[in-house]
Amino acid sequence: MTTLTDAPGAAPAGPATAAWLARDRAALAGVLPRYYDVVAERGEGCWIVDVDGRRYLDLGAGIAVNTTGHGHPRVVEAIVDQARTLVHTSVVVHHTRNVELAERIGALCPFLDEPQVFFCNSGAEAVDGALKLARRVTGRPGVVAFRRAFHGRTLAATSLTTAKGHYRAGYDPLLPSVHHAPYCIPHEHPTPEAAVEAALAALDDLFALQAPPSGIGAVIVEPVLGEGGYVPPPTDWLAGLRARCDEHGILLVFDEVQCGVGRTGRPFAAETYGVRPDVLLFAKGIASGLPLGGIVAPRSLMDRWPEGAHGSTFGGNPVACAAALATLDVLEETDGYRRVAELGERVLERLRRDLGRHPAVRDVRGLGLMIGVELADAEVTRRVCATCLEDGVIVLSCGPAGNVLRLAPPLTITDDEIEHGLDVLTAAIAAA
Repeated sequence: MTTLTDAPGAAPAGPATAAWLARDRAALAGVLPRYYDVVAERGEGCWIVDVDGRRYLDLGAGIAVNTTGHGHPRVVEAIVDQARTLVHTSVVVHHTRNVELAERIGALCPFLDEPQVFFCNSGAEAVDGALKLARRVTGRPGVVAFRRAFHGRTLAATSLTTAKGHYRAGYDPLLPSVHHAPYCIPHEHPTPEAAVEAALAALDDLFALQAPPSGIGAVIVEPVLGEGGYVPPPTDWLAGLRARCDEHGILLVFDEVQCGVGRTGRPFAAETYGVRPDVLLFAKGIASGLPLGGIVAPRSLMDRWPEGAHGSTFGGNPVACAAALATLDVLEETDGYRRVAELGERVLERLRRDLGRHPAVRDVRGLGLMIGVELADAEVTRRVCATCLEDGVIVLSCGPAGNVLRLAPPLTITDDEIEHGLDVLTAAIAAA
C-alpha cells in the first residue's frame, strides 16, 4: 500500500510517458479526451502509479467509479474466482451471479415495492432503457430533463444532456419530445426556499405552456447534479417533482449513475433525501471499475415491460456482477455508508473554514463524498488542477463554465489520505 511519504510531486513527463503518449495519438481516436497526460501503469488503493513511477493520490476515482479504490483485494479476488468459473452467458442461459446481485440491489431500495432489476453495461444504456420503459408503459413519448444535467453520450442520452453545449454540437436532430426545465441551484438564489419556488414554478410553466403533462411519460433528474457542477438540491425540490409526477401520472426517474452506490452516505440518494422515484438508474461505482449499469423499478412497473421488449448482450455478465457483489460487501462490512457521510461532513467543514473567505472561491457544497468547490472562472480552476497534479494529487473539474472542482475520491480513502489531498488542494487555491 502506498503511503503519503511515497508520493513525490509530479515531475515533467518522463521518457516512458512521452513514448506511450506518442503511441496513443497514433493508435487511438482523438475524439476521446483525457483530463491529464498521465499514463497509468497500475493502481494501489487510492493511488495511481504512472509508467515513469510517479504516484498520484486519486481524488477523482475514475469519475466516481472506483468505489473501493484501485485493486481492492476483496474485489480482485472475486473477479479472479469468477473468471475461472464462468465469464459470459449472454441471454442464452441464466446464471447465479446476476440473480444474487439483483437481490442485493433490490434490498438497498426499501423505497420501492418488490424491486426488480434490469442489467446493462453503462449509465447511458440505463438512461436509454429507462426512456424505452417509460414510453412503453405510459404510452406517452415526452420526457422532461433539467438544464445542466448530464445523462450520457448515446444519441438519446445526449438529447437529455445540457451540461455543456459541445456534448450536443453537430448531432441534430436529436430525440424529439424532450423538454428542459431549470435545475434547482440553491446558491444562485437568495435562499434555498427561493430556489425551490423558482424551479418548481418554471416546471409548472413548462407544463402549462410547452409540454402538456398528458404527453409526458417521464421526468428524469440527477438527485445530485454531476457534470453540471456537483450541486445537491434542497429536498423540497425533489419532493415537488414527486408531487407533480403523482398528480399527472408521470414516471419520476432518478439518474443515480454518479451519485449512487454509497456516494451520498446511503446506498442511493433517494434514501438520503427520503424521496421515492418510480425508476432508479445506477452504473459507475457499482462494480469498482468493471462496466455494469442497471435499472431498478417496482415489479408492478416491470411486469408491464413485455419479455423481449429490451435486451443486452453483455449486461450483467458474471464477472462484473461478482465485482459488484464484492463492492457491496466491502461497503457493508466496513460500515462504509456511515463513514462516507461523516467524512463528507468533515471535508465540507474544513473546506468552508479554510476557503470560505478566499476571493477566488464562489461556493463550497456537497453531499457525502461528492463535493464541489466553485471557483471564479475556468482559468483559475485550470491552474489549481495543474498545481495539484504537479504535487501528486488528481483533482477533476466540471460545470458548464468549467470552474468547479469536484472531489469524488474512492469511498475507502483513509483520513490521512483525504487530509493530504485537502492540504495540496487548499495550497493550490491559495496560490492561484
